[in-house]
Amino acid sequence: MEQPTEKLGDTAATRTWMPMVGGILSIISGSLGFIAIAFFLTFGSIFGAAIARDVLLSLGFWHMGLPMTIIGIIAIILLCISAVAIIGGIYAIQRRGWGMALAGAICSIFPSQVLGILAIVFITISRKEFE
Repeated sequence: MEQPTEKLGDTAATRTWMPMVGGILSIISGSLGFIAIAFFLTFGSIFGAAIARDVLLSLGFWHMGLPMTIIGIIAIILLCISAVAIIGGIYAIQRRGWGMALAGAICSIFPSQVLGILAIVFITISRKEFE
């Protein structure tokens, strides 16, 4: 269902549901990423350090802070990806900054592949609706 809303110069721009849905999917995926990071940090700090210690000892080297450092680095990277997905979803809902909306949709693939792919499709198809 397309709704003509505003005129840009001589051509009438149509507003569809696709950027809104793509943005919502991107925000949901980014939120799922934040939840996954919370579980990752909780269970990674409890069980991951012991598992990593056993693996690193079997390989012949062990440094005291290495497992928690690895878990922290992975968590920071996932946190940044999830934040970009949420920010890109906000840009998509507002229909401004197509590049940022697309970057957010691409980042939303990491927390949830299905939602991320759908967000990319909807945002890419509706490129003409962005400022």
